[in-house]
Amino acid sequence: MNKKLLVLVGIAIYAILLSSPALASAGYSKIYGNANEDDVLDMRDVTYIKLVIFGKKPATTFADANYDGKISMLDIGQTKLIILGKEKKLTLMDMADRIVTVPRPIERIVSTFPEETRVIVEVDGADKLVGVSSYLIADRYAPNFIMLIAYPQLKELPGVGSYREPNLEQIVTLNPDVVISGNSGPDKANLIQEKTGIPTVALSAKFDYKGEGGAFEAYRLAGKVIGNEERAEELISFINEEFDKIRAVTSEIPDNERVRVYYLCFGLTRPYCAYAPIEIAGGINVARIGSESVITVSKEQIIAWNPDIILIHSTSKSHTLGTIEDIQSDSDLQSINAVKNDKVYYSKGGYVGGNPTTAVTEVPYMAKLFYPEKFGDLDVEEEGNRILEKFYGIDGLYTWMQENCDLYKWEKNRKNEKG
Repeated sequence: MNKKLLVLVGIAIYAILLSSPALASAGYSKIYGNANEDDVLDMRDVTYIKLVIFGKKPATTFADANYDGKISMLDIGQTKLIILGKEKKLTLMDMADRIVTVPRPIERIVSTFPEETRVIVEVDGADKLVGVSSYLIADRYAPNFIMLIAYPQLKELPGVGSYREPNLEQIVTLNPDVVISGNSGPDKANLIQEKTGIPTVALSAKFDYKGEGGAFEAYRLAGKVIGNEERAEELISFINEEFDKIRAVTSEIPDNERVRVYYLCFGLTRPYCAYAPIEIAGGINVARIGSESVITVSKEQIIAWNPDIILIHSTSKSHTLGTIEDIQSDSDLQSINAVKNDKVYYSKGGYVGGNPTTAVTEVPYMAKLFYPEKFGDLDVEEEGNRILEKFYGIDGLYTWMQENCDLYKWEKNRKNEKG
């Protein structure tokens, strides 16, 4: 084979390595090995590390693929192993900006809060769980967890406390490869890791008010740690498609015609400041002020806002956080449009942590509540069941949630009801 042909073959092979999905790691980008710091770990990163070694490119944080404090040929080898899915360990930055090295493969996981457990099971990691948050299996909370209907075996797992008060002895006894903990800053995850010696990854699964932010990063991080990156990307694409269906309609609504919404979370004067489905469904969250997810306001402020619709956070039929009757019978609220027009409803919201999956189902639910004339043909129950089946593999989950939380139900085959 002549020299020119060898060069051409080499170029062809490099192109294959560069573009082949099987030899690229897409998704979570905060991986040591992602030397050029784009969204894909591929042969471009190998080239970048070589250029750093030769002084042709500046060193980046993630060029130190094996995380030994220097950039060398060893980092090239580690990056190639990651691309091929044959690495023995993986160093990454979690959602609390902590640097964590996890073993490969991951076979045993402990989760310290239901929010993280949801993400783990949704990216097909349920069979790897060996311990869960004590909240998940507590008699007080367990009956209202949708994931326990889909994965009843989780109820039989040992409880490990929570990320706020972890049972460190129990965690060690379970011998997990990794602990996936809540993200309330680095302190709690650091405590678990330092006291147990087990790699601990901090994760939080909440959308920002636009329907972006932490939830997608959480899916990608969990998918990368567990080794189910394709499933994570599949779910993210699905969520975006569902949001886009509704946005295609609501994006055309002028601001001065948008429904004004007040969503009380922990009693009348404790509303959600940021809850993505409201905006995606075309509403204006009158309480979206500041940077907190839940704020405290006065009753006078609620009256001044004069919302067109009031939503009440509902996780069960007990309605311990407030009832429709409480709002409608409050003498101070009779001037509010939502009360005058009988537009006070229950809504699912989060439950013991964020729940991006049920938030996706609330987008069509709220869209039809807000704009019944635009979404008259939308079958919310059918859509909700289809969405939850995508995440949990079980049909009828939205119907169950609808009953359990007293969500509004439209009569079939009618376009304009209460709305």
